[in-house]
Amino acid sequence: MTLLKIPYGISNFRIMREEGYIYVDKTRYIRVLEDYPAPYQFFLRPRRFGKSLFVSVLNNYYDINEKENFHALFEGTDIGKEPTAKRNSYYVLNFNFSALSTETEEVLYSGFTARIRDSLEYFLNRYELSFSLSPSGSPADLLAGFFSRLPSKMNGKVFVIIDEYDHFANELLSFNLNLFQETISRQGFIRKWYEALKIGTQTFVARIFATGVSPVTLDSLTSGFNISTNLTRNPKLNGMMGFTEQEVTRLIEATVPGEVTRENLPIMRQYYNGYLFSEMGETRVFNSDMILYYLSSIRENGQPPEQLLDMNIASDYGKIGKLLEIKSPMSNIAVLKDIVYKGEVTAQITAQFSMEKEFTRDDFISLLFYLGLLTIKKPIPGEVSLTIPNYVIKGLYFDLFTRFIAQEGSFDLEPARIREAIREIGYEGRCVKLIGLIEDLLHAFSNRDFIGFDEKYIKIAFFTYANMSNLYLVKSEYEVNEGYIDIALLKRDPWHPDYYAIFELKYLKMADSSPERIEQVVQSGQDQLSRYVSSPELSAIPNLKRWVLVFAGDRCVVVDEV
Repeated sequence: MTLLKIPYGISNFRIMREEGYIYVDKTRYIRVLEDYPAPYQFFLRPRRFGKSLFVSVLNNYYDINEKENFHALFEGTDIGKEPTAKRNSYYVLNFNFSALSTETEEVLYSGFTARIRDSLEYFLNRYELSFSLSPSGSPADLLAGFFSRLPSKMNGKVFVIIDEYDHFANELLSFNLNLFQETISRQGFIRKWYEALKIGTQTFVARIFATGVSPVTLDSLTSGFNISTNLTRNPKLNGMMGFTEQEVTRLIEATVPGEVTRENLPIMRQYYNGYLFSEMGETRVFNSDMILYYLSSIRENGQPPEQLLDMNIASDYGKIGKLLEIKSPMSNIAVLKDIVYKGEVTAQITAQFSMEKEFTRDDFISLLFYLGLLTIKKPIPGEVSLTIPNYVIKGLYFDLFTRFIAQEGSFDLEPARIREAIREIGYEGRCVKLIGLIEDLLHAFSNRDFIGFDEKYIKIAFFTYANMSNLYLVKSEYEVNEGYIDIALLKRDPWHPDYYAIFELKYLKMADSSPERIEQVVQSGQDQLSRYVSSPELSAIPNLKRWVLVFAGDRCVVVDEV
């Protein structure tokens, strides 16, 4: 069987179909969108979930100029077998607002205006319309003038497709809140542009489909553009972007040699799956970019990537720290603590919110949901429970939290020392250096900081440090039949250290660290580890080190190897 190419980094549907790339068929959702009674639609998903590819599919499906290419492009797809009546019946007007510079308001205004002009000129050239744009004017004036000059006898209506409608706004939200408010406000040039787009719906614009990441601008925009419908949490569209496990399995079988197929699916499930965008949705989905990134490494190098987080999007997720500073930093930090400490939070997910109004705890949690940093666990009366979707995102939170508490204690994390400590476990079967690093972190806090301190914080630090090395597959609260292992350092390709390890971590306040109490918690930890290692998944691991570590105050008082 000839393996198809993996379209990692490719979002052009035509290229995928013409050059031998696999396409995970999402065309059935075209029918759902077309049947929806509201023709002006917004749809949000986290970065790198396949939004631009879906936009490209819509372009090729609806463009009146692509009528002769329909069968070549859509043969074998769901919509190709049963197309709708509206296929290839629109003049498609595209706008893409990614990669706009947000350095200053002048730079943003200039870039936004140029992007609008380029899109309008491309439309005129593509459909051979013989009129010119105004040589100057605001983005809103350009669009309004364009609509006023479109010929009245066009053989069809206009379908406006907007990709990354909020990309520049999210950049501003993270780094320049004042400029964000100025450009999106009632008198802001971006809102004025959307008001001009609304005017177009009274004449030529029959449909609009806009993608983005968050609804943070929707409140301001839709007050002037109040005809759109946000379909983000529609349960029928939960799987429209991202991959289901069934789709991932087919993707693996079509692109990767069979001998490396099955053993990698559990890792991809734990690190890239878990997203649910509607509490009524039935199937969780994988981050599509992460899956393609992982499979590309296997295809090209014969082994998984050394970094399980695609560095092309690591910077996107790395903005969590900046998000903590929005509006109410103390409230946001409290949310962060709840996420890493409890593993879940509850909220009413906000459909749209504005920086001009109070920014609530629900708003901040909702923003993390839209960015893919939290996902729906289950519905509860009046709210939803949200949790960390997978190990990649868990690692980001724990890393941020560890850096936050280190900063609070004026403590410098030293990556070289951390990597050396993990190598000591892997190749010497000792954990002396890792314990020393944890003690140094704890010692950076004064005694009052240990009020309320418990073993959960020790686990977070252990997980973060181990995750900063690529030597192991690191799991926290790892479930086996007999319970939950605090920290497990397990095999991950391509590395094969001499030793693997599981840890049972205990923390005692100084006032509760008598010899009798220490002996009691050590015995408890020994019993737990003895039960864990009898599980099939652990009993087969060679050279598995098992440690009970007991911390009291800022010191490790017992290192017991079971």
